[in-house]
Amino acid sequence: MTKIDKYIASSVLWAFLIVAVVLLGLDFALTFIEQIKKVNDNYTIQSLLQVILFRLPGKLAEYIPVASLIGTLMGLGTLAATSELTVMRAAGMPIWRIGFAACQPILLVSLLGMGISEFVAPMAEQKANLIEKFKGQESGAFSLTGGVWLKADNSFVYIDAADDMGKLYGIQIFSPDGQKLKNIITASSAQHTEGSQWQLNNVTETIFASDHVEKKSMEHANWNVSITPEHLFLASQEPDALSLSQLKNYQTYLKQQKLDGAQYELEFWITALRPIASLALVLVALSSVFGPLRSSTMGGRIFTGVIIGLAFQNALNLFGRMSVAINFPPVIGVSIPIIICLLAGIILVRRRG
Repeated sequence: MTKIDKYIASSVLWAFLIVAVVLLGLDFALTFIEQIKKVNDNYTIQSLLQVILFRLPGKLAEYIPVASLIGTLMGLGTLAATSELTVMRAAGMPIWRIGFAACQPILLVSLLGMGISEFVAPMAEQKANLIEKFKGQESGAFSLTGGVWLKADNSFVYIDAADDMGKLYGIQIFSPDGQKLKNIITASSAQHTEGSQWQLNNVTETIFASDHVEKKSMEHANWNVSITPEHLFLASQEPDALSLSQLKNYQTYLKQQKLDGAQYELEFWITALRPIASLALVLVALSSVFGPLRSSTMGGRIFTGVIIGLAFQNALNLFGRMSVAINFPPVIGVSIPIIICLLAGIILVRRRG
């Protein structure tokens, strides 16, 4: 890499970092304002701040494509405003060479984002979910929001939260008898012991007899269920809280059980194709800098980047969710907006060159 390549790359990288910090700061502030209404005696402001901070790594990985677009517009736009790009072009440096130099830091950051999505964000997100849900359990009430429902053998099970050590929190087991409800078992937590055996803690069982309702409490009780701890843990998480390997693992399990795993497949491809999406948006930014935004102000470039980024993100969500709705391969739905950006960027860059 020559000095001029390093200069272009550093300009884009610094602009990317500034944009990423601003986006994370805005997200932090807006989330805090939105979630402050949940604060109470159990779920304190400290707990809320912990939850938001634990979710920042996942937000960073999610913002990388848009930050790459706006960062490239800002970095190269600054060079264009000072006529440095004009000098480079006059010295015989082709646009593709400038684009290649701009893509290098974005590719590095995108790969770092993949590492965050695989190793950091899932653990942090899962800790945030545990704090958010476990604090609500201290009041003695089980929240039926944000958890997961499962059909386990002949029962229907609700799990409020789970950790990766095989412990479940806020379990409710509904056992039907034909068209009637036989009993409901609630437990504050459950720990896997061996095989298909689980130990329920702080158990309350409500039995619905033909002429009365009986209720009894136990400190511990055994629960026999065929689902493994790993799959119970994965089922209790939102798809965007899982790593690529966990998403692939749970997809395989759902297919074996002949259940719909389209949401997990969609999230897998959104995360896996994120580096390509970042590079596609960099090409769009490059064509814009050498085209209509050559003489634009910095505010104009940022505004354009935000509009393009929002349009791309909405298109990604639209085509991805449409593919799930019409039972189409999610990889195609996710790829459509990325391919459109990639082709548009290549065509426009070639025209500018």
